[in-house]
Amino acid sequence: MTDYYLSPKLYDLVYADYVADIAAHVEAAKAAGGPVLEVCCGSGRVLLPMLAAGVDADGLDAEPAMLAALRAKLAERPFKAGVFEGDMRDFTLPRRYAQILIAFNSFLHNLTQDDQLATLRCCREHLETEGALRLAVFHPAADKLLELSGEGKVTKDSAIAGGTDRLRVHDRTSDDRVEQIRRLTRRIERVSAAGEVLESHDVTFAIRYVYKPEMELLLRVAGFKRWSVEPQCTDYADASSAVSRTELREGDHLLWTAWKD
Repeated sequence: MTDYYLSPKLYDLVYADYVADIAAHVEAAKAAGGPVLEVCCGSGRVLLPMLAAGVDADGLDAEPAMLAALRAKLAERPFKAGVFEGDMRDFTLPRRYAQILIAFNSFLHNLTQDDQLATLRCCREHLETEGALRLAVFHPAADKLLELSGEGKVTKDSAIAGGTDRLRVHDRTSDDRVEQIRRLTRRIERVSAAGEVLESHDVTFAIRYVYKPEMELLLRVAGFKRWSVEPQCTDYADASSAVSRTELREGDHLLWTAWKD
């Protein structure tokens, strides 16, 4: 599994408009009938809205800086959560959960099948009987794997709230389609209204994408007997991209739900 690649400040800037999945996660957490754990909770993009909705929720993440940012946000709000530092592949928490969520492709930071299975088994161990694990991951599509290769492209150019500067993100990728590993090189720039680059940050990270039949086998080997999968959205940064169809398509962000019997 790769080390995390963004500071909390940069993470919040880059993903401020990634909201298409939040409402569905909040509604599912409210309906869980018990405590919820968000694994890879980061600085609280999904966890904070769940808490604001009255969900009894905890968060776990491997990155201390992200957890420090989350705790600072919690200190400014009238709700509380257990905030734990831990690796999604191997953690031990004091209670069991009606639902565990790994949102926003975070599961894909597991770069080997051993890591994937360790994460699934650890999450299953922390579920109550009949509890549900929810995994949100994108399904690869040939055209989308190619669009950022080579020179790459600007994937974000948007105003930064509270000022005149803009945030510009350029991404390029290298894909090993045999091993299913995507390596992404990202440049994040703060640009003035006059077009001057005021800050520039280069980051890299890798993910291992998963095809539908492979995920089904991983869940089975990890001890799950029941699961379902549905399309969640086509673009996290577009609130209108949530889909109501049941048909799965290449390039969709899929939501897997697996129950502990």
